[in-house]
Amino acid sequence: MRYAPWKLATCVVALSFGNPAPFSDNIGTPRRGIPPPSEDSFYRVPSNIGDSSPGRILNHRSPPSAISAFGHTAEKFVEKSFQLLYRTSDMSGNATASVVTVLIPPHADFGKVVSLQAAEDAASIDCAPSFGFQEASAQYPKINSPTMQVQELLADAALHRGWPVIIPDAEGPRGVYPSGKTNAYITLDGVRAAISSEAITGIQRNATIVLWGYSGGGSDTLQAVQAQPQYAPELQIAGAALGGVTGSAGQSIAKSISILNKSRLAGLIPVSLLGIAAQSPLIQATLDEHLKPEYRDLFYLPKQQCLEANAETFRNQDILAMFNDSSFLYSLSDHVDEFRVENIAPTVPMFWYQAAKDMLVSASSTTSSIDVYCSSGSNITYLIEKGDSTHTTYGLIGAPAALKWLNGILSAQESTPGCTRETAHTNGVDQGLLGIYPADVQMAILKFAEGSQ
Repeated sequence: MRYAPWKLATCVVALSFGNPAPFSDNIGTPRRGIPPPSEDSFYRVPSNIGDSSPGRILNHRSPPSAISAFGHTAEKFVEKSFQLLYRTSDMSGNATASVVTVLIPPHADFGKVVSLQAAEDAASIDCAPSFGFQEASAQYPKINSPTMQVQELLADAALHRGWPVIIPDAEGPRGVYPSGKTNAYITLDGVRAAISSEAITGIQRNATIVLWGYSGGGSDTLQAVQAQPQYAPELQIAGAALGGVTGSAGQSIAKSISILNKSRLAGLIPVSLLGIAAQSPLIQATLDEHLKPEYRDLFYLPKQQCLEANAETFRNQDILAMFNDSSFLYSLSDHVDEFRVENIAPTVPMFWYQAAKDMLVSASSTTSSIDVYCSSGSNITYLIEKGDSTHTTYGLIGAPAALKWLNGILSAQESTPGCTRETAHTNGVDQGLLGIYPADVQMAILKFAEGSQ
């Protein structure tokens, strides 16, 4: 069964931030000489990519620098790490390539794998988690992202349970955003690559697979679950946990732009427009036609910087004033519905967590989407957080509940058939989650959460 067409606000979600540090005037040069993806030949799409089947591993290596967050390497959680370059598809089915990071914990259970979709919310390959999870990313002030580092810590929480974790570069080589077919295909092909990598990583071909993502990563997760029956029917996905996503009931593009323009999240407008244009020469040409010349360099900065830098650059700016005629923006829905996966009711068990006071993703819209999916037979456990969590803080506060549910799925516990709804009132970040990290990382987590209120 299909539902409403794509609404921009369905995916224009971000793990927003508190008070980021000032950024330098350029990306900068790393002291260790490790290049970002845009300058790294490992990421190049091979000219003969069409000769390979989706999910086939084309190349592999260890990450050039350590997996790290907030100045601490993840050696406690990561025994081995790999990057796999693999064949995937864009929204039109054309062959392309992306990278998936594979993290193997000490004493790993190779019969289980968690695919964590990270919220990039960017329009540049340099913002991919395969680089953002690395220590070297901190050497580039405009690429370095505390939001990405928080998500590395969530990967650590899964690794702490003995689960191998894979993280696809779901926006691909062109920086495709918001989430759609391309992101879904990249995610599913990342799973295909991982379960065919036993000789490299140790992950078993018949491993139990679960997906997890929040905010932009939650959108990628939902799109992947919806695309799987048609695009990758052989994959047996046991379950998916996601949060901070509306699903089918989003706002119109016009309303989304009007809300975001001149706000602290105004940067989501150019990021989204550039991410959409990366998929459509027509939209790219229309964008360039109406963009005032004096704003071109500014507007295109998201092609070379990431989430926090984009937010700082465009905070409270009038993005609509950068165009000689902004009315074309309101007709984008006529063109971009084709980018999205058909909005079918998910067929795998799902855990969906949402903050009631989320000002970026409407809880009522999320509830409406879930009601529609449930009426069509989906199996969804819906957790509504009644506390004071913001969109950002709930990415941390809601993680233990998601991990608990994923543990049940990976332990082969039978899920409750149909849909259930639960509420919670959580005060602060779970001490059990905090306790697995060093003291100064705990402080960084709490500071991040406090700054995101």
